Amino acid sequence: MIKFDMNAAWSDAMLLLRGDTALTSAIVGVLILLPTLAYALIGPIPVEPPPNASLSELIAIMQADMVKMLPIAIPLALLSAVAALAVMRLWLAPAGTSVSDALAFSAAMIPVLLVVFVLQTVATSLALVAFVLPGLYLMGRWAPTFGLLAAGDTRNPVAALGTSWAMTKGNGWRIALMLVLVQVVIIILSQLLSGIGGIFGARPSVGHAVASLISAGFGAGAALVGFAVSAAIYRQLAQTNVARTFE
Repeated sequence: MIKFDMNAAWSDAMLLLRGDTALTSAIVGVLILLPTLAYALIGPIPVEPPPNASLSELIAIMQADMVKMLPIAIPLALLSAVAALAVMRLWLAPAGTSVSDALAFSAAMIPVLLVVFVLQTVATSLALVAFVLPGLYLMGRWAPTFGLLAAGDTRNPVAALGTSWAMTKGNGWRIALMLVLVQVVIIILSQLLSGIGGIFGARPSVGHAVASLISAGFGAGAALVGFAVSAAIYRQLAQTNVARTFE
């Protein structure tokens, strides 16, 4: 077992981002930026709660917004997962892997991605609702999962989660801390952009389109950073050569 090094993982993530930039940016642009931009421009508009709305009214408005957005949010999440696996495939697969190879590999893995997504989401959400820390711990223990899938170590979703658990033994909290720190920075920058975007004008307007493009571009860039961090975590922990589980 090795001790996870956050600084080394971050340096490796930045190294990954500097390599194949045009190829990875193209994948993220098509599968994340464009769909996100289309959603911002033509998707359902969230309902603004009335002044002095009661708690029950706020909850009802939030539930109504979720019902409207869910049919679009699910495909967007799936596209993001496909993009993540394709980008990480370029980084982790043998040299010579093309964009078309990575996309074909990722598309063929959609059933596996769906199972991993459901298992991770259900377990992590329940842990977060019960108490925040267990949810964050699960995120840390399962961080290398997409790296395992992208590298071709397994196509079994349960095996991927099990092997990820074994790889992160003794390092779950360190990895969780890194993921939280990266996410906090992204959230802060996103909030700053949202505040600036508010001065561009409401939908529909040219200003809103410009603000949506900036926001979608930031979201795509943030996603790419997240992919690089996950790949770097996998690359560092793969040195442990842990025995594969559930296979």
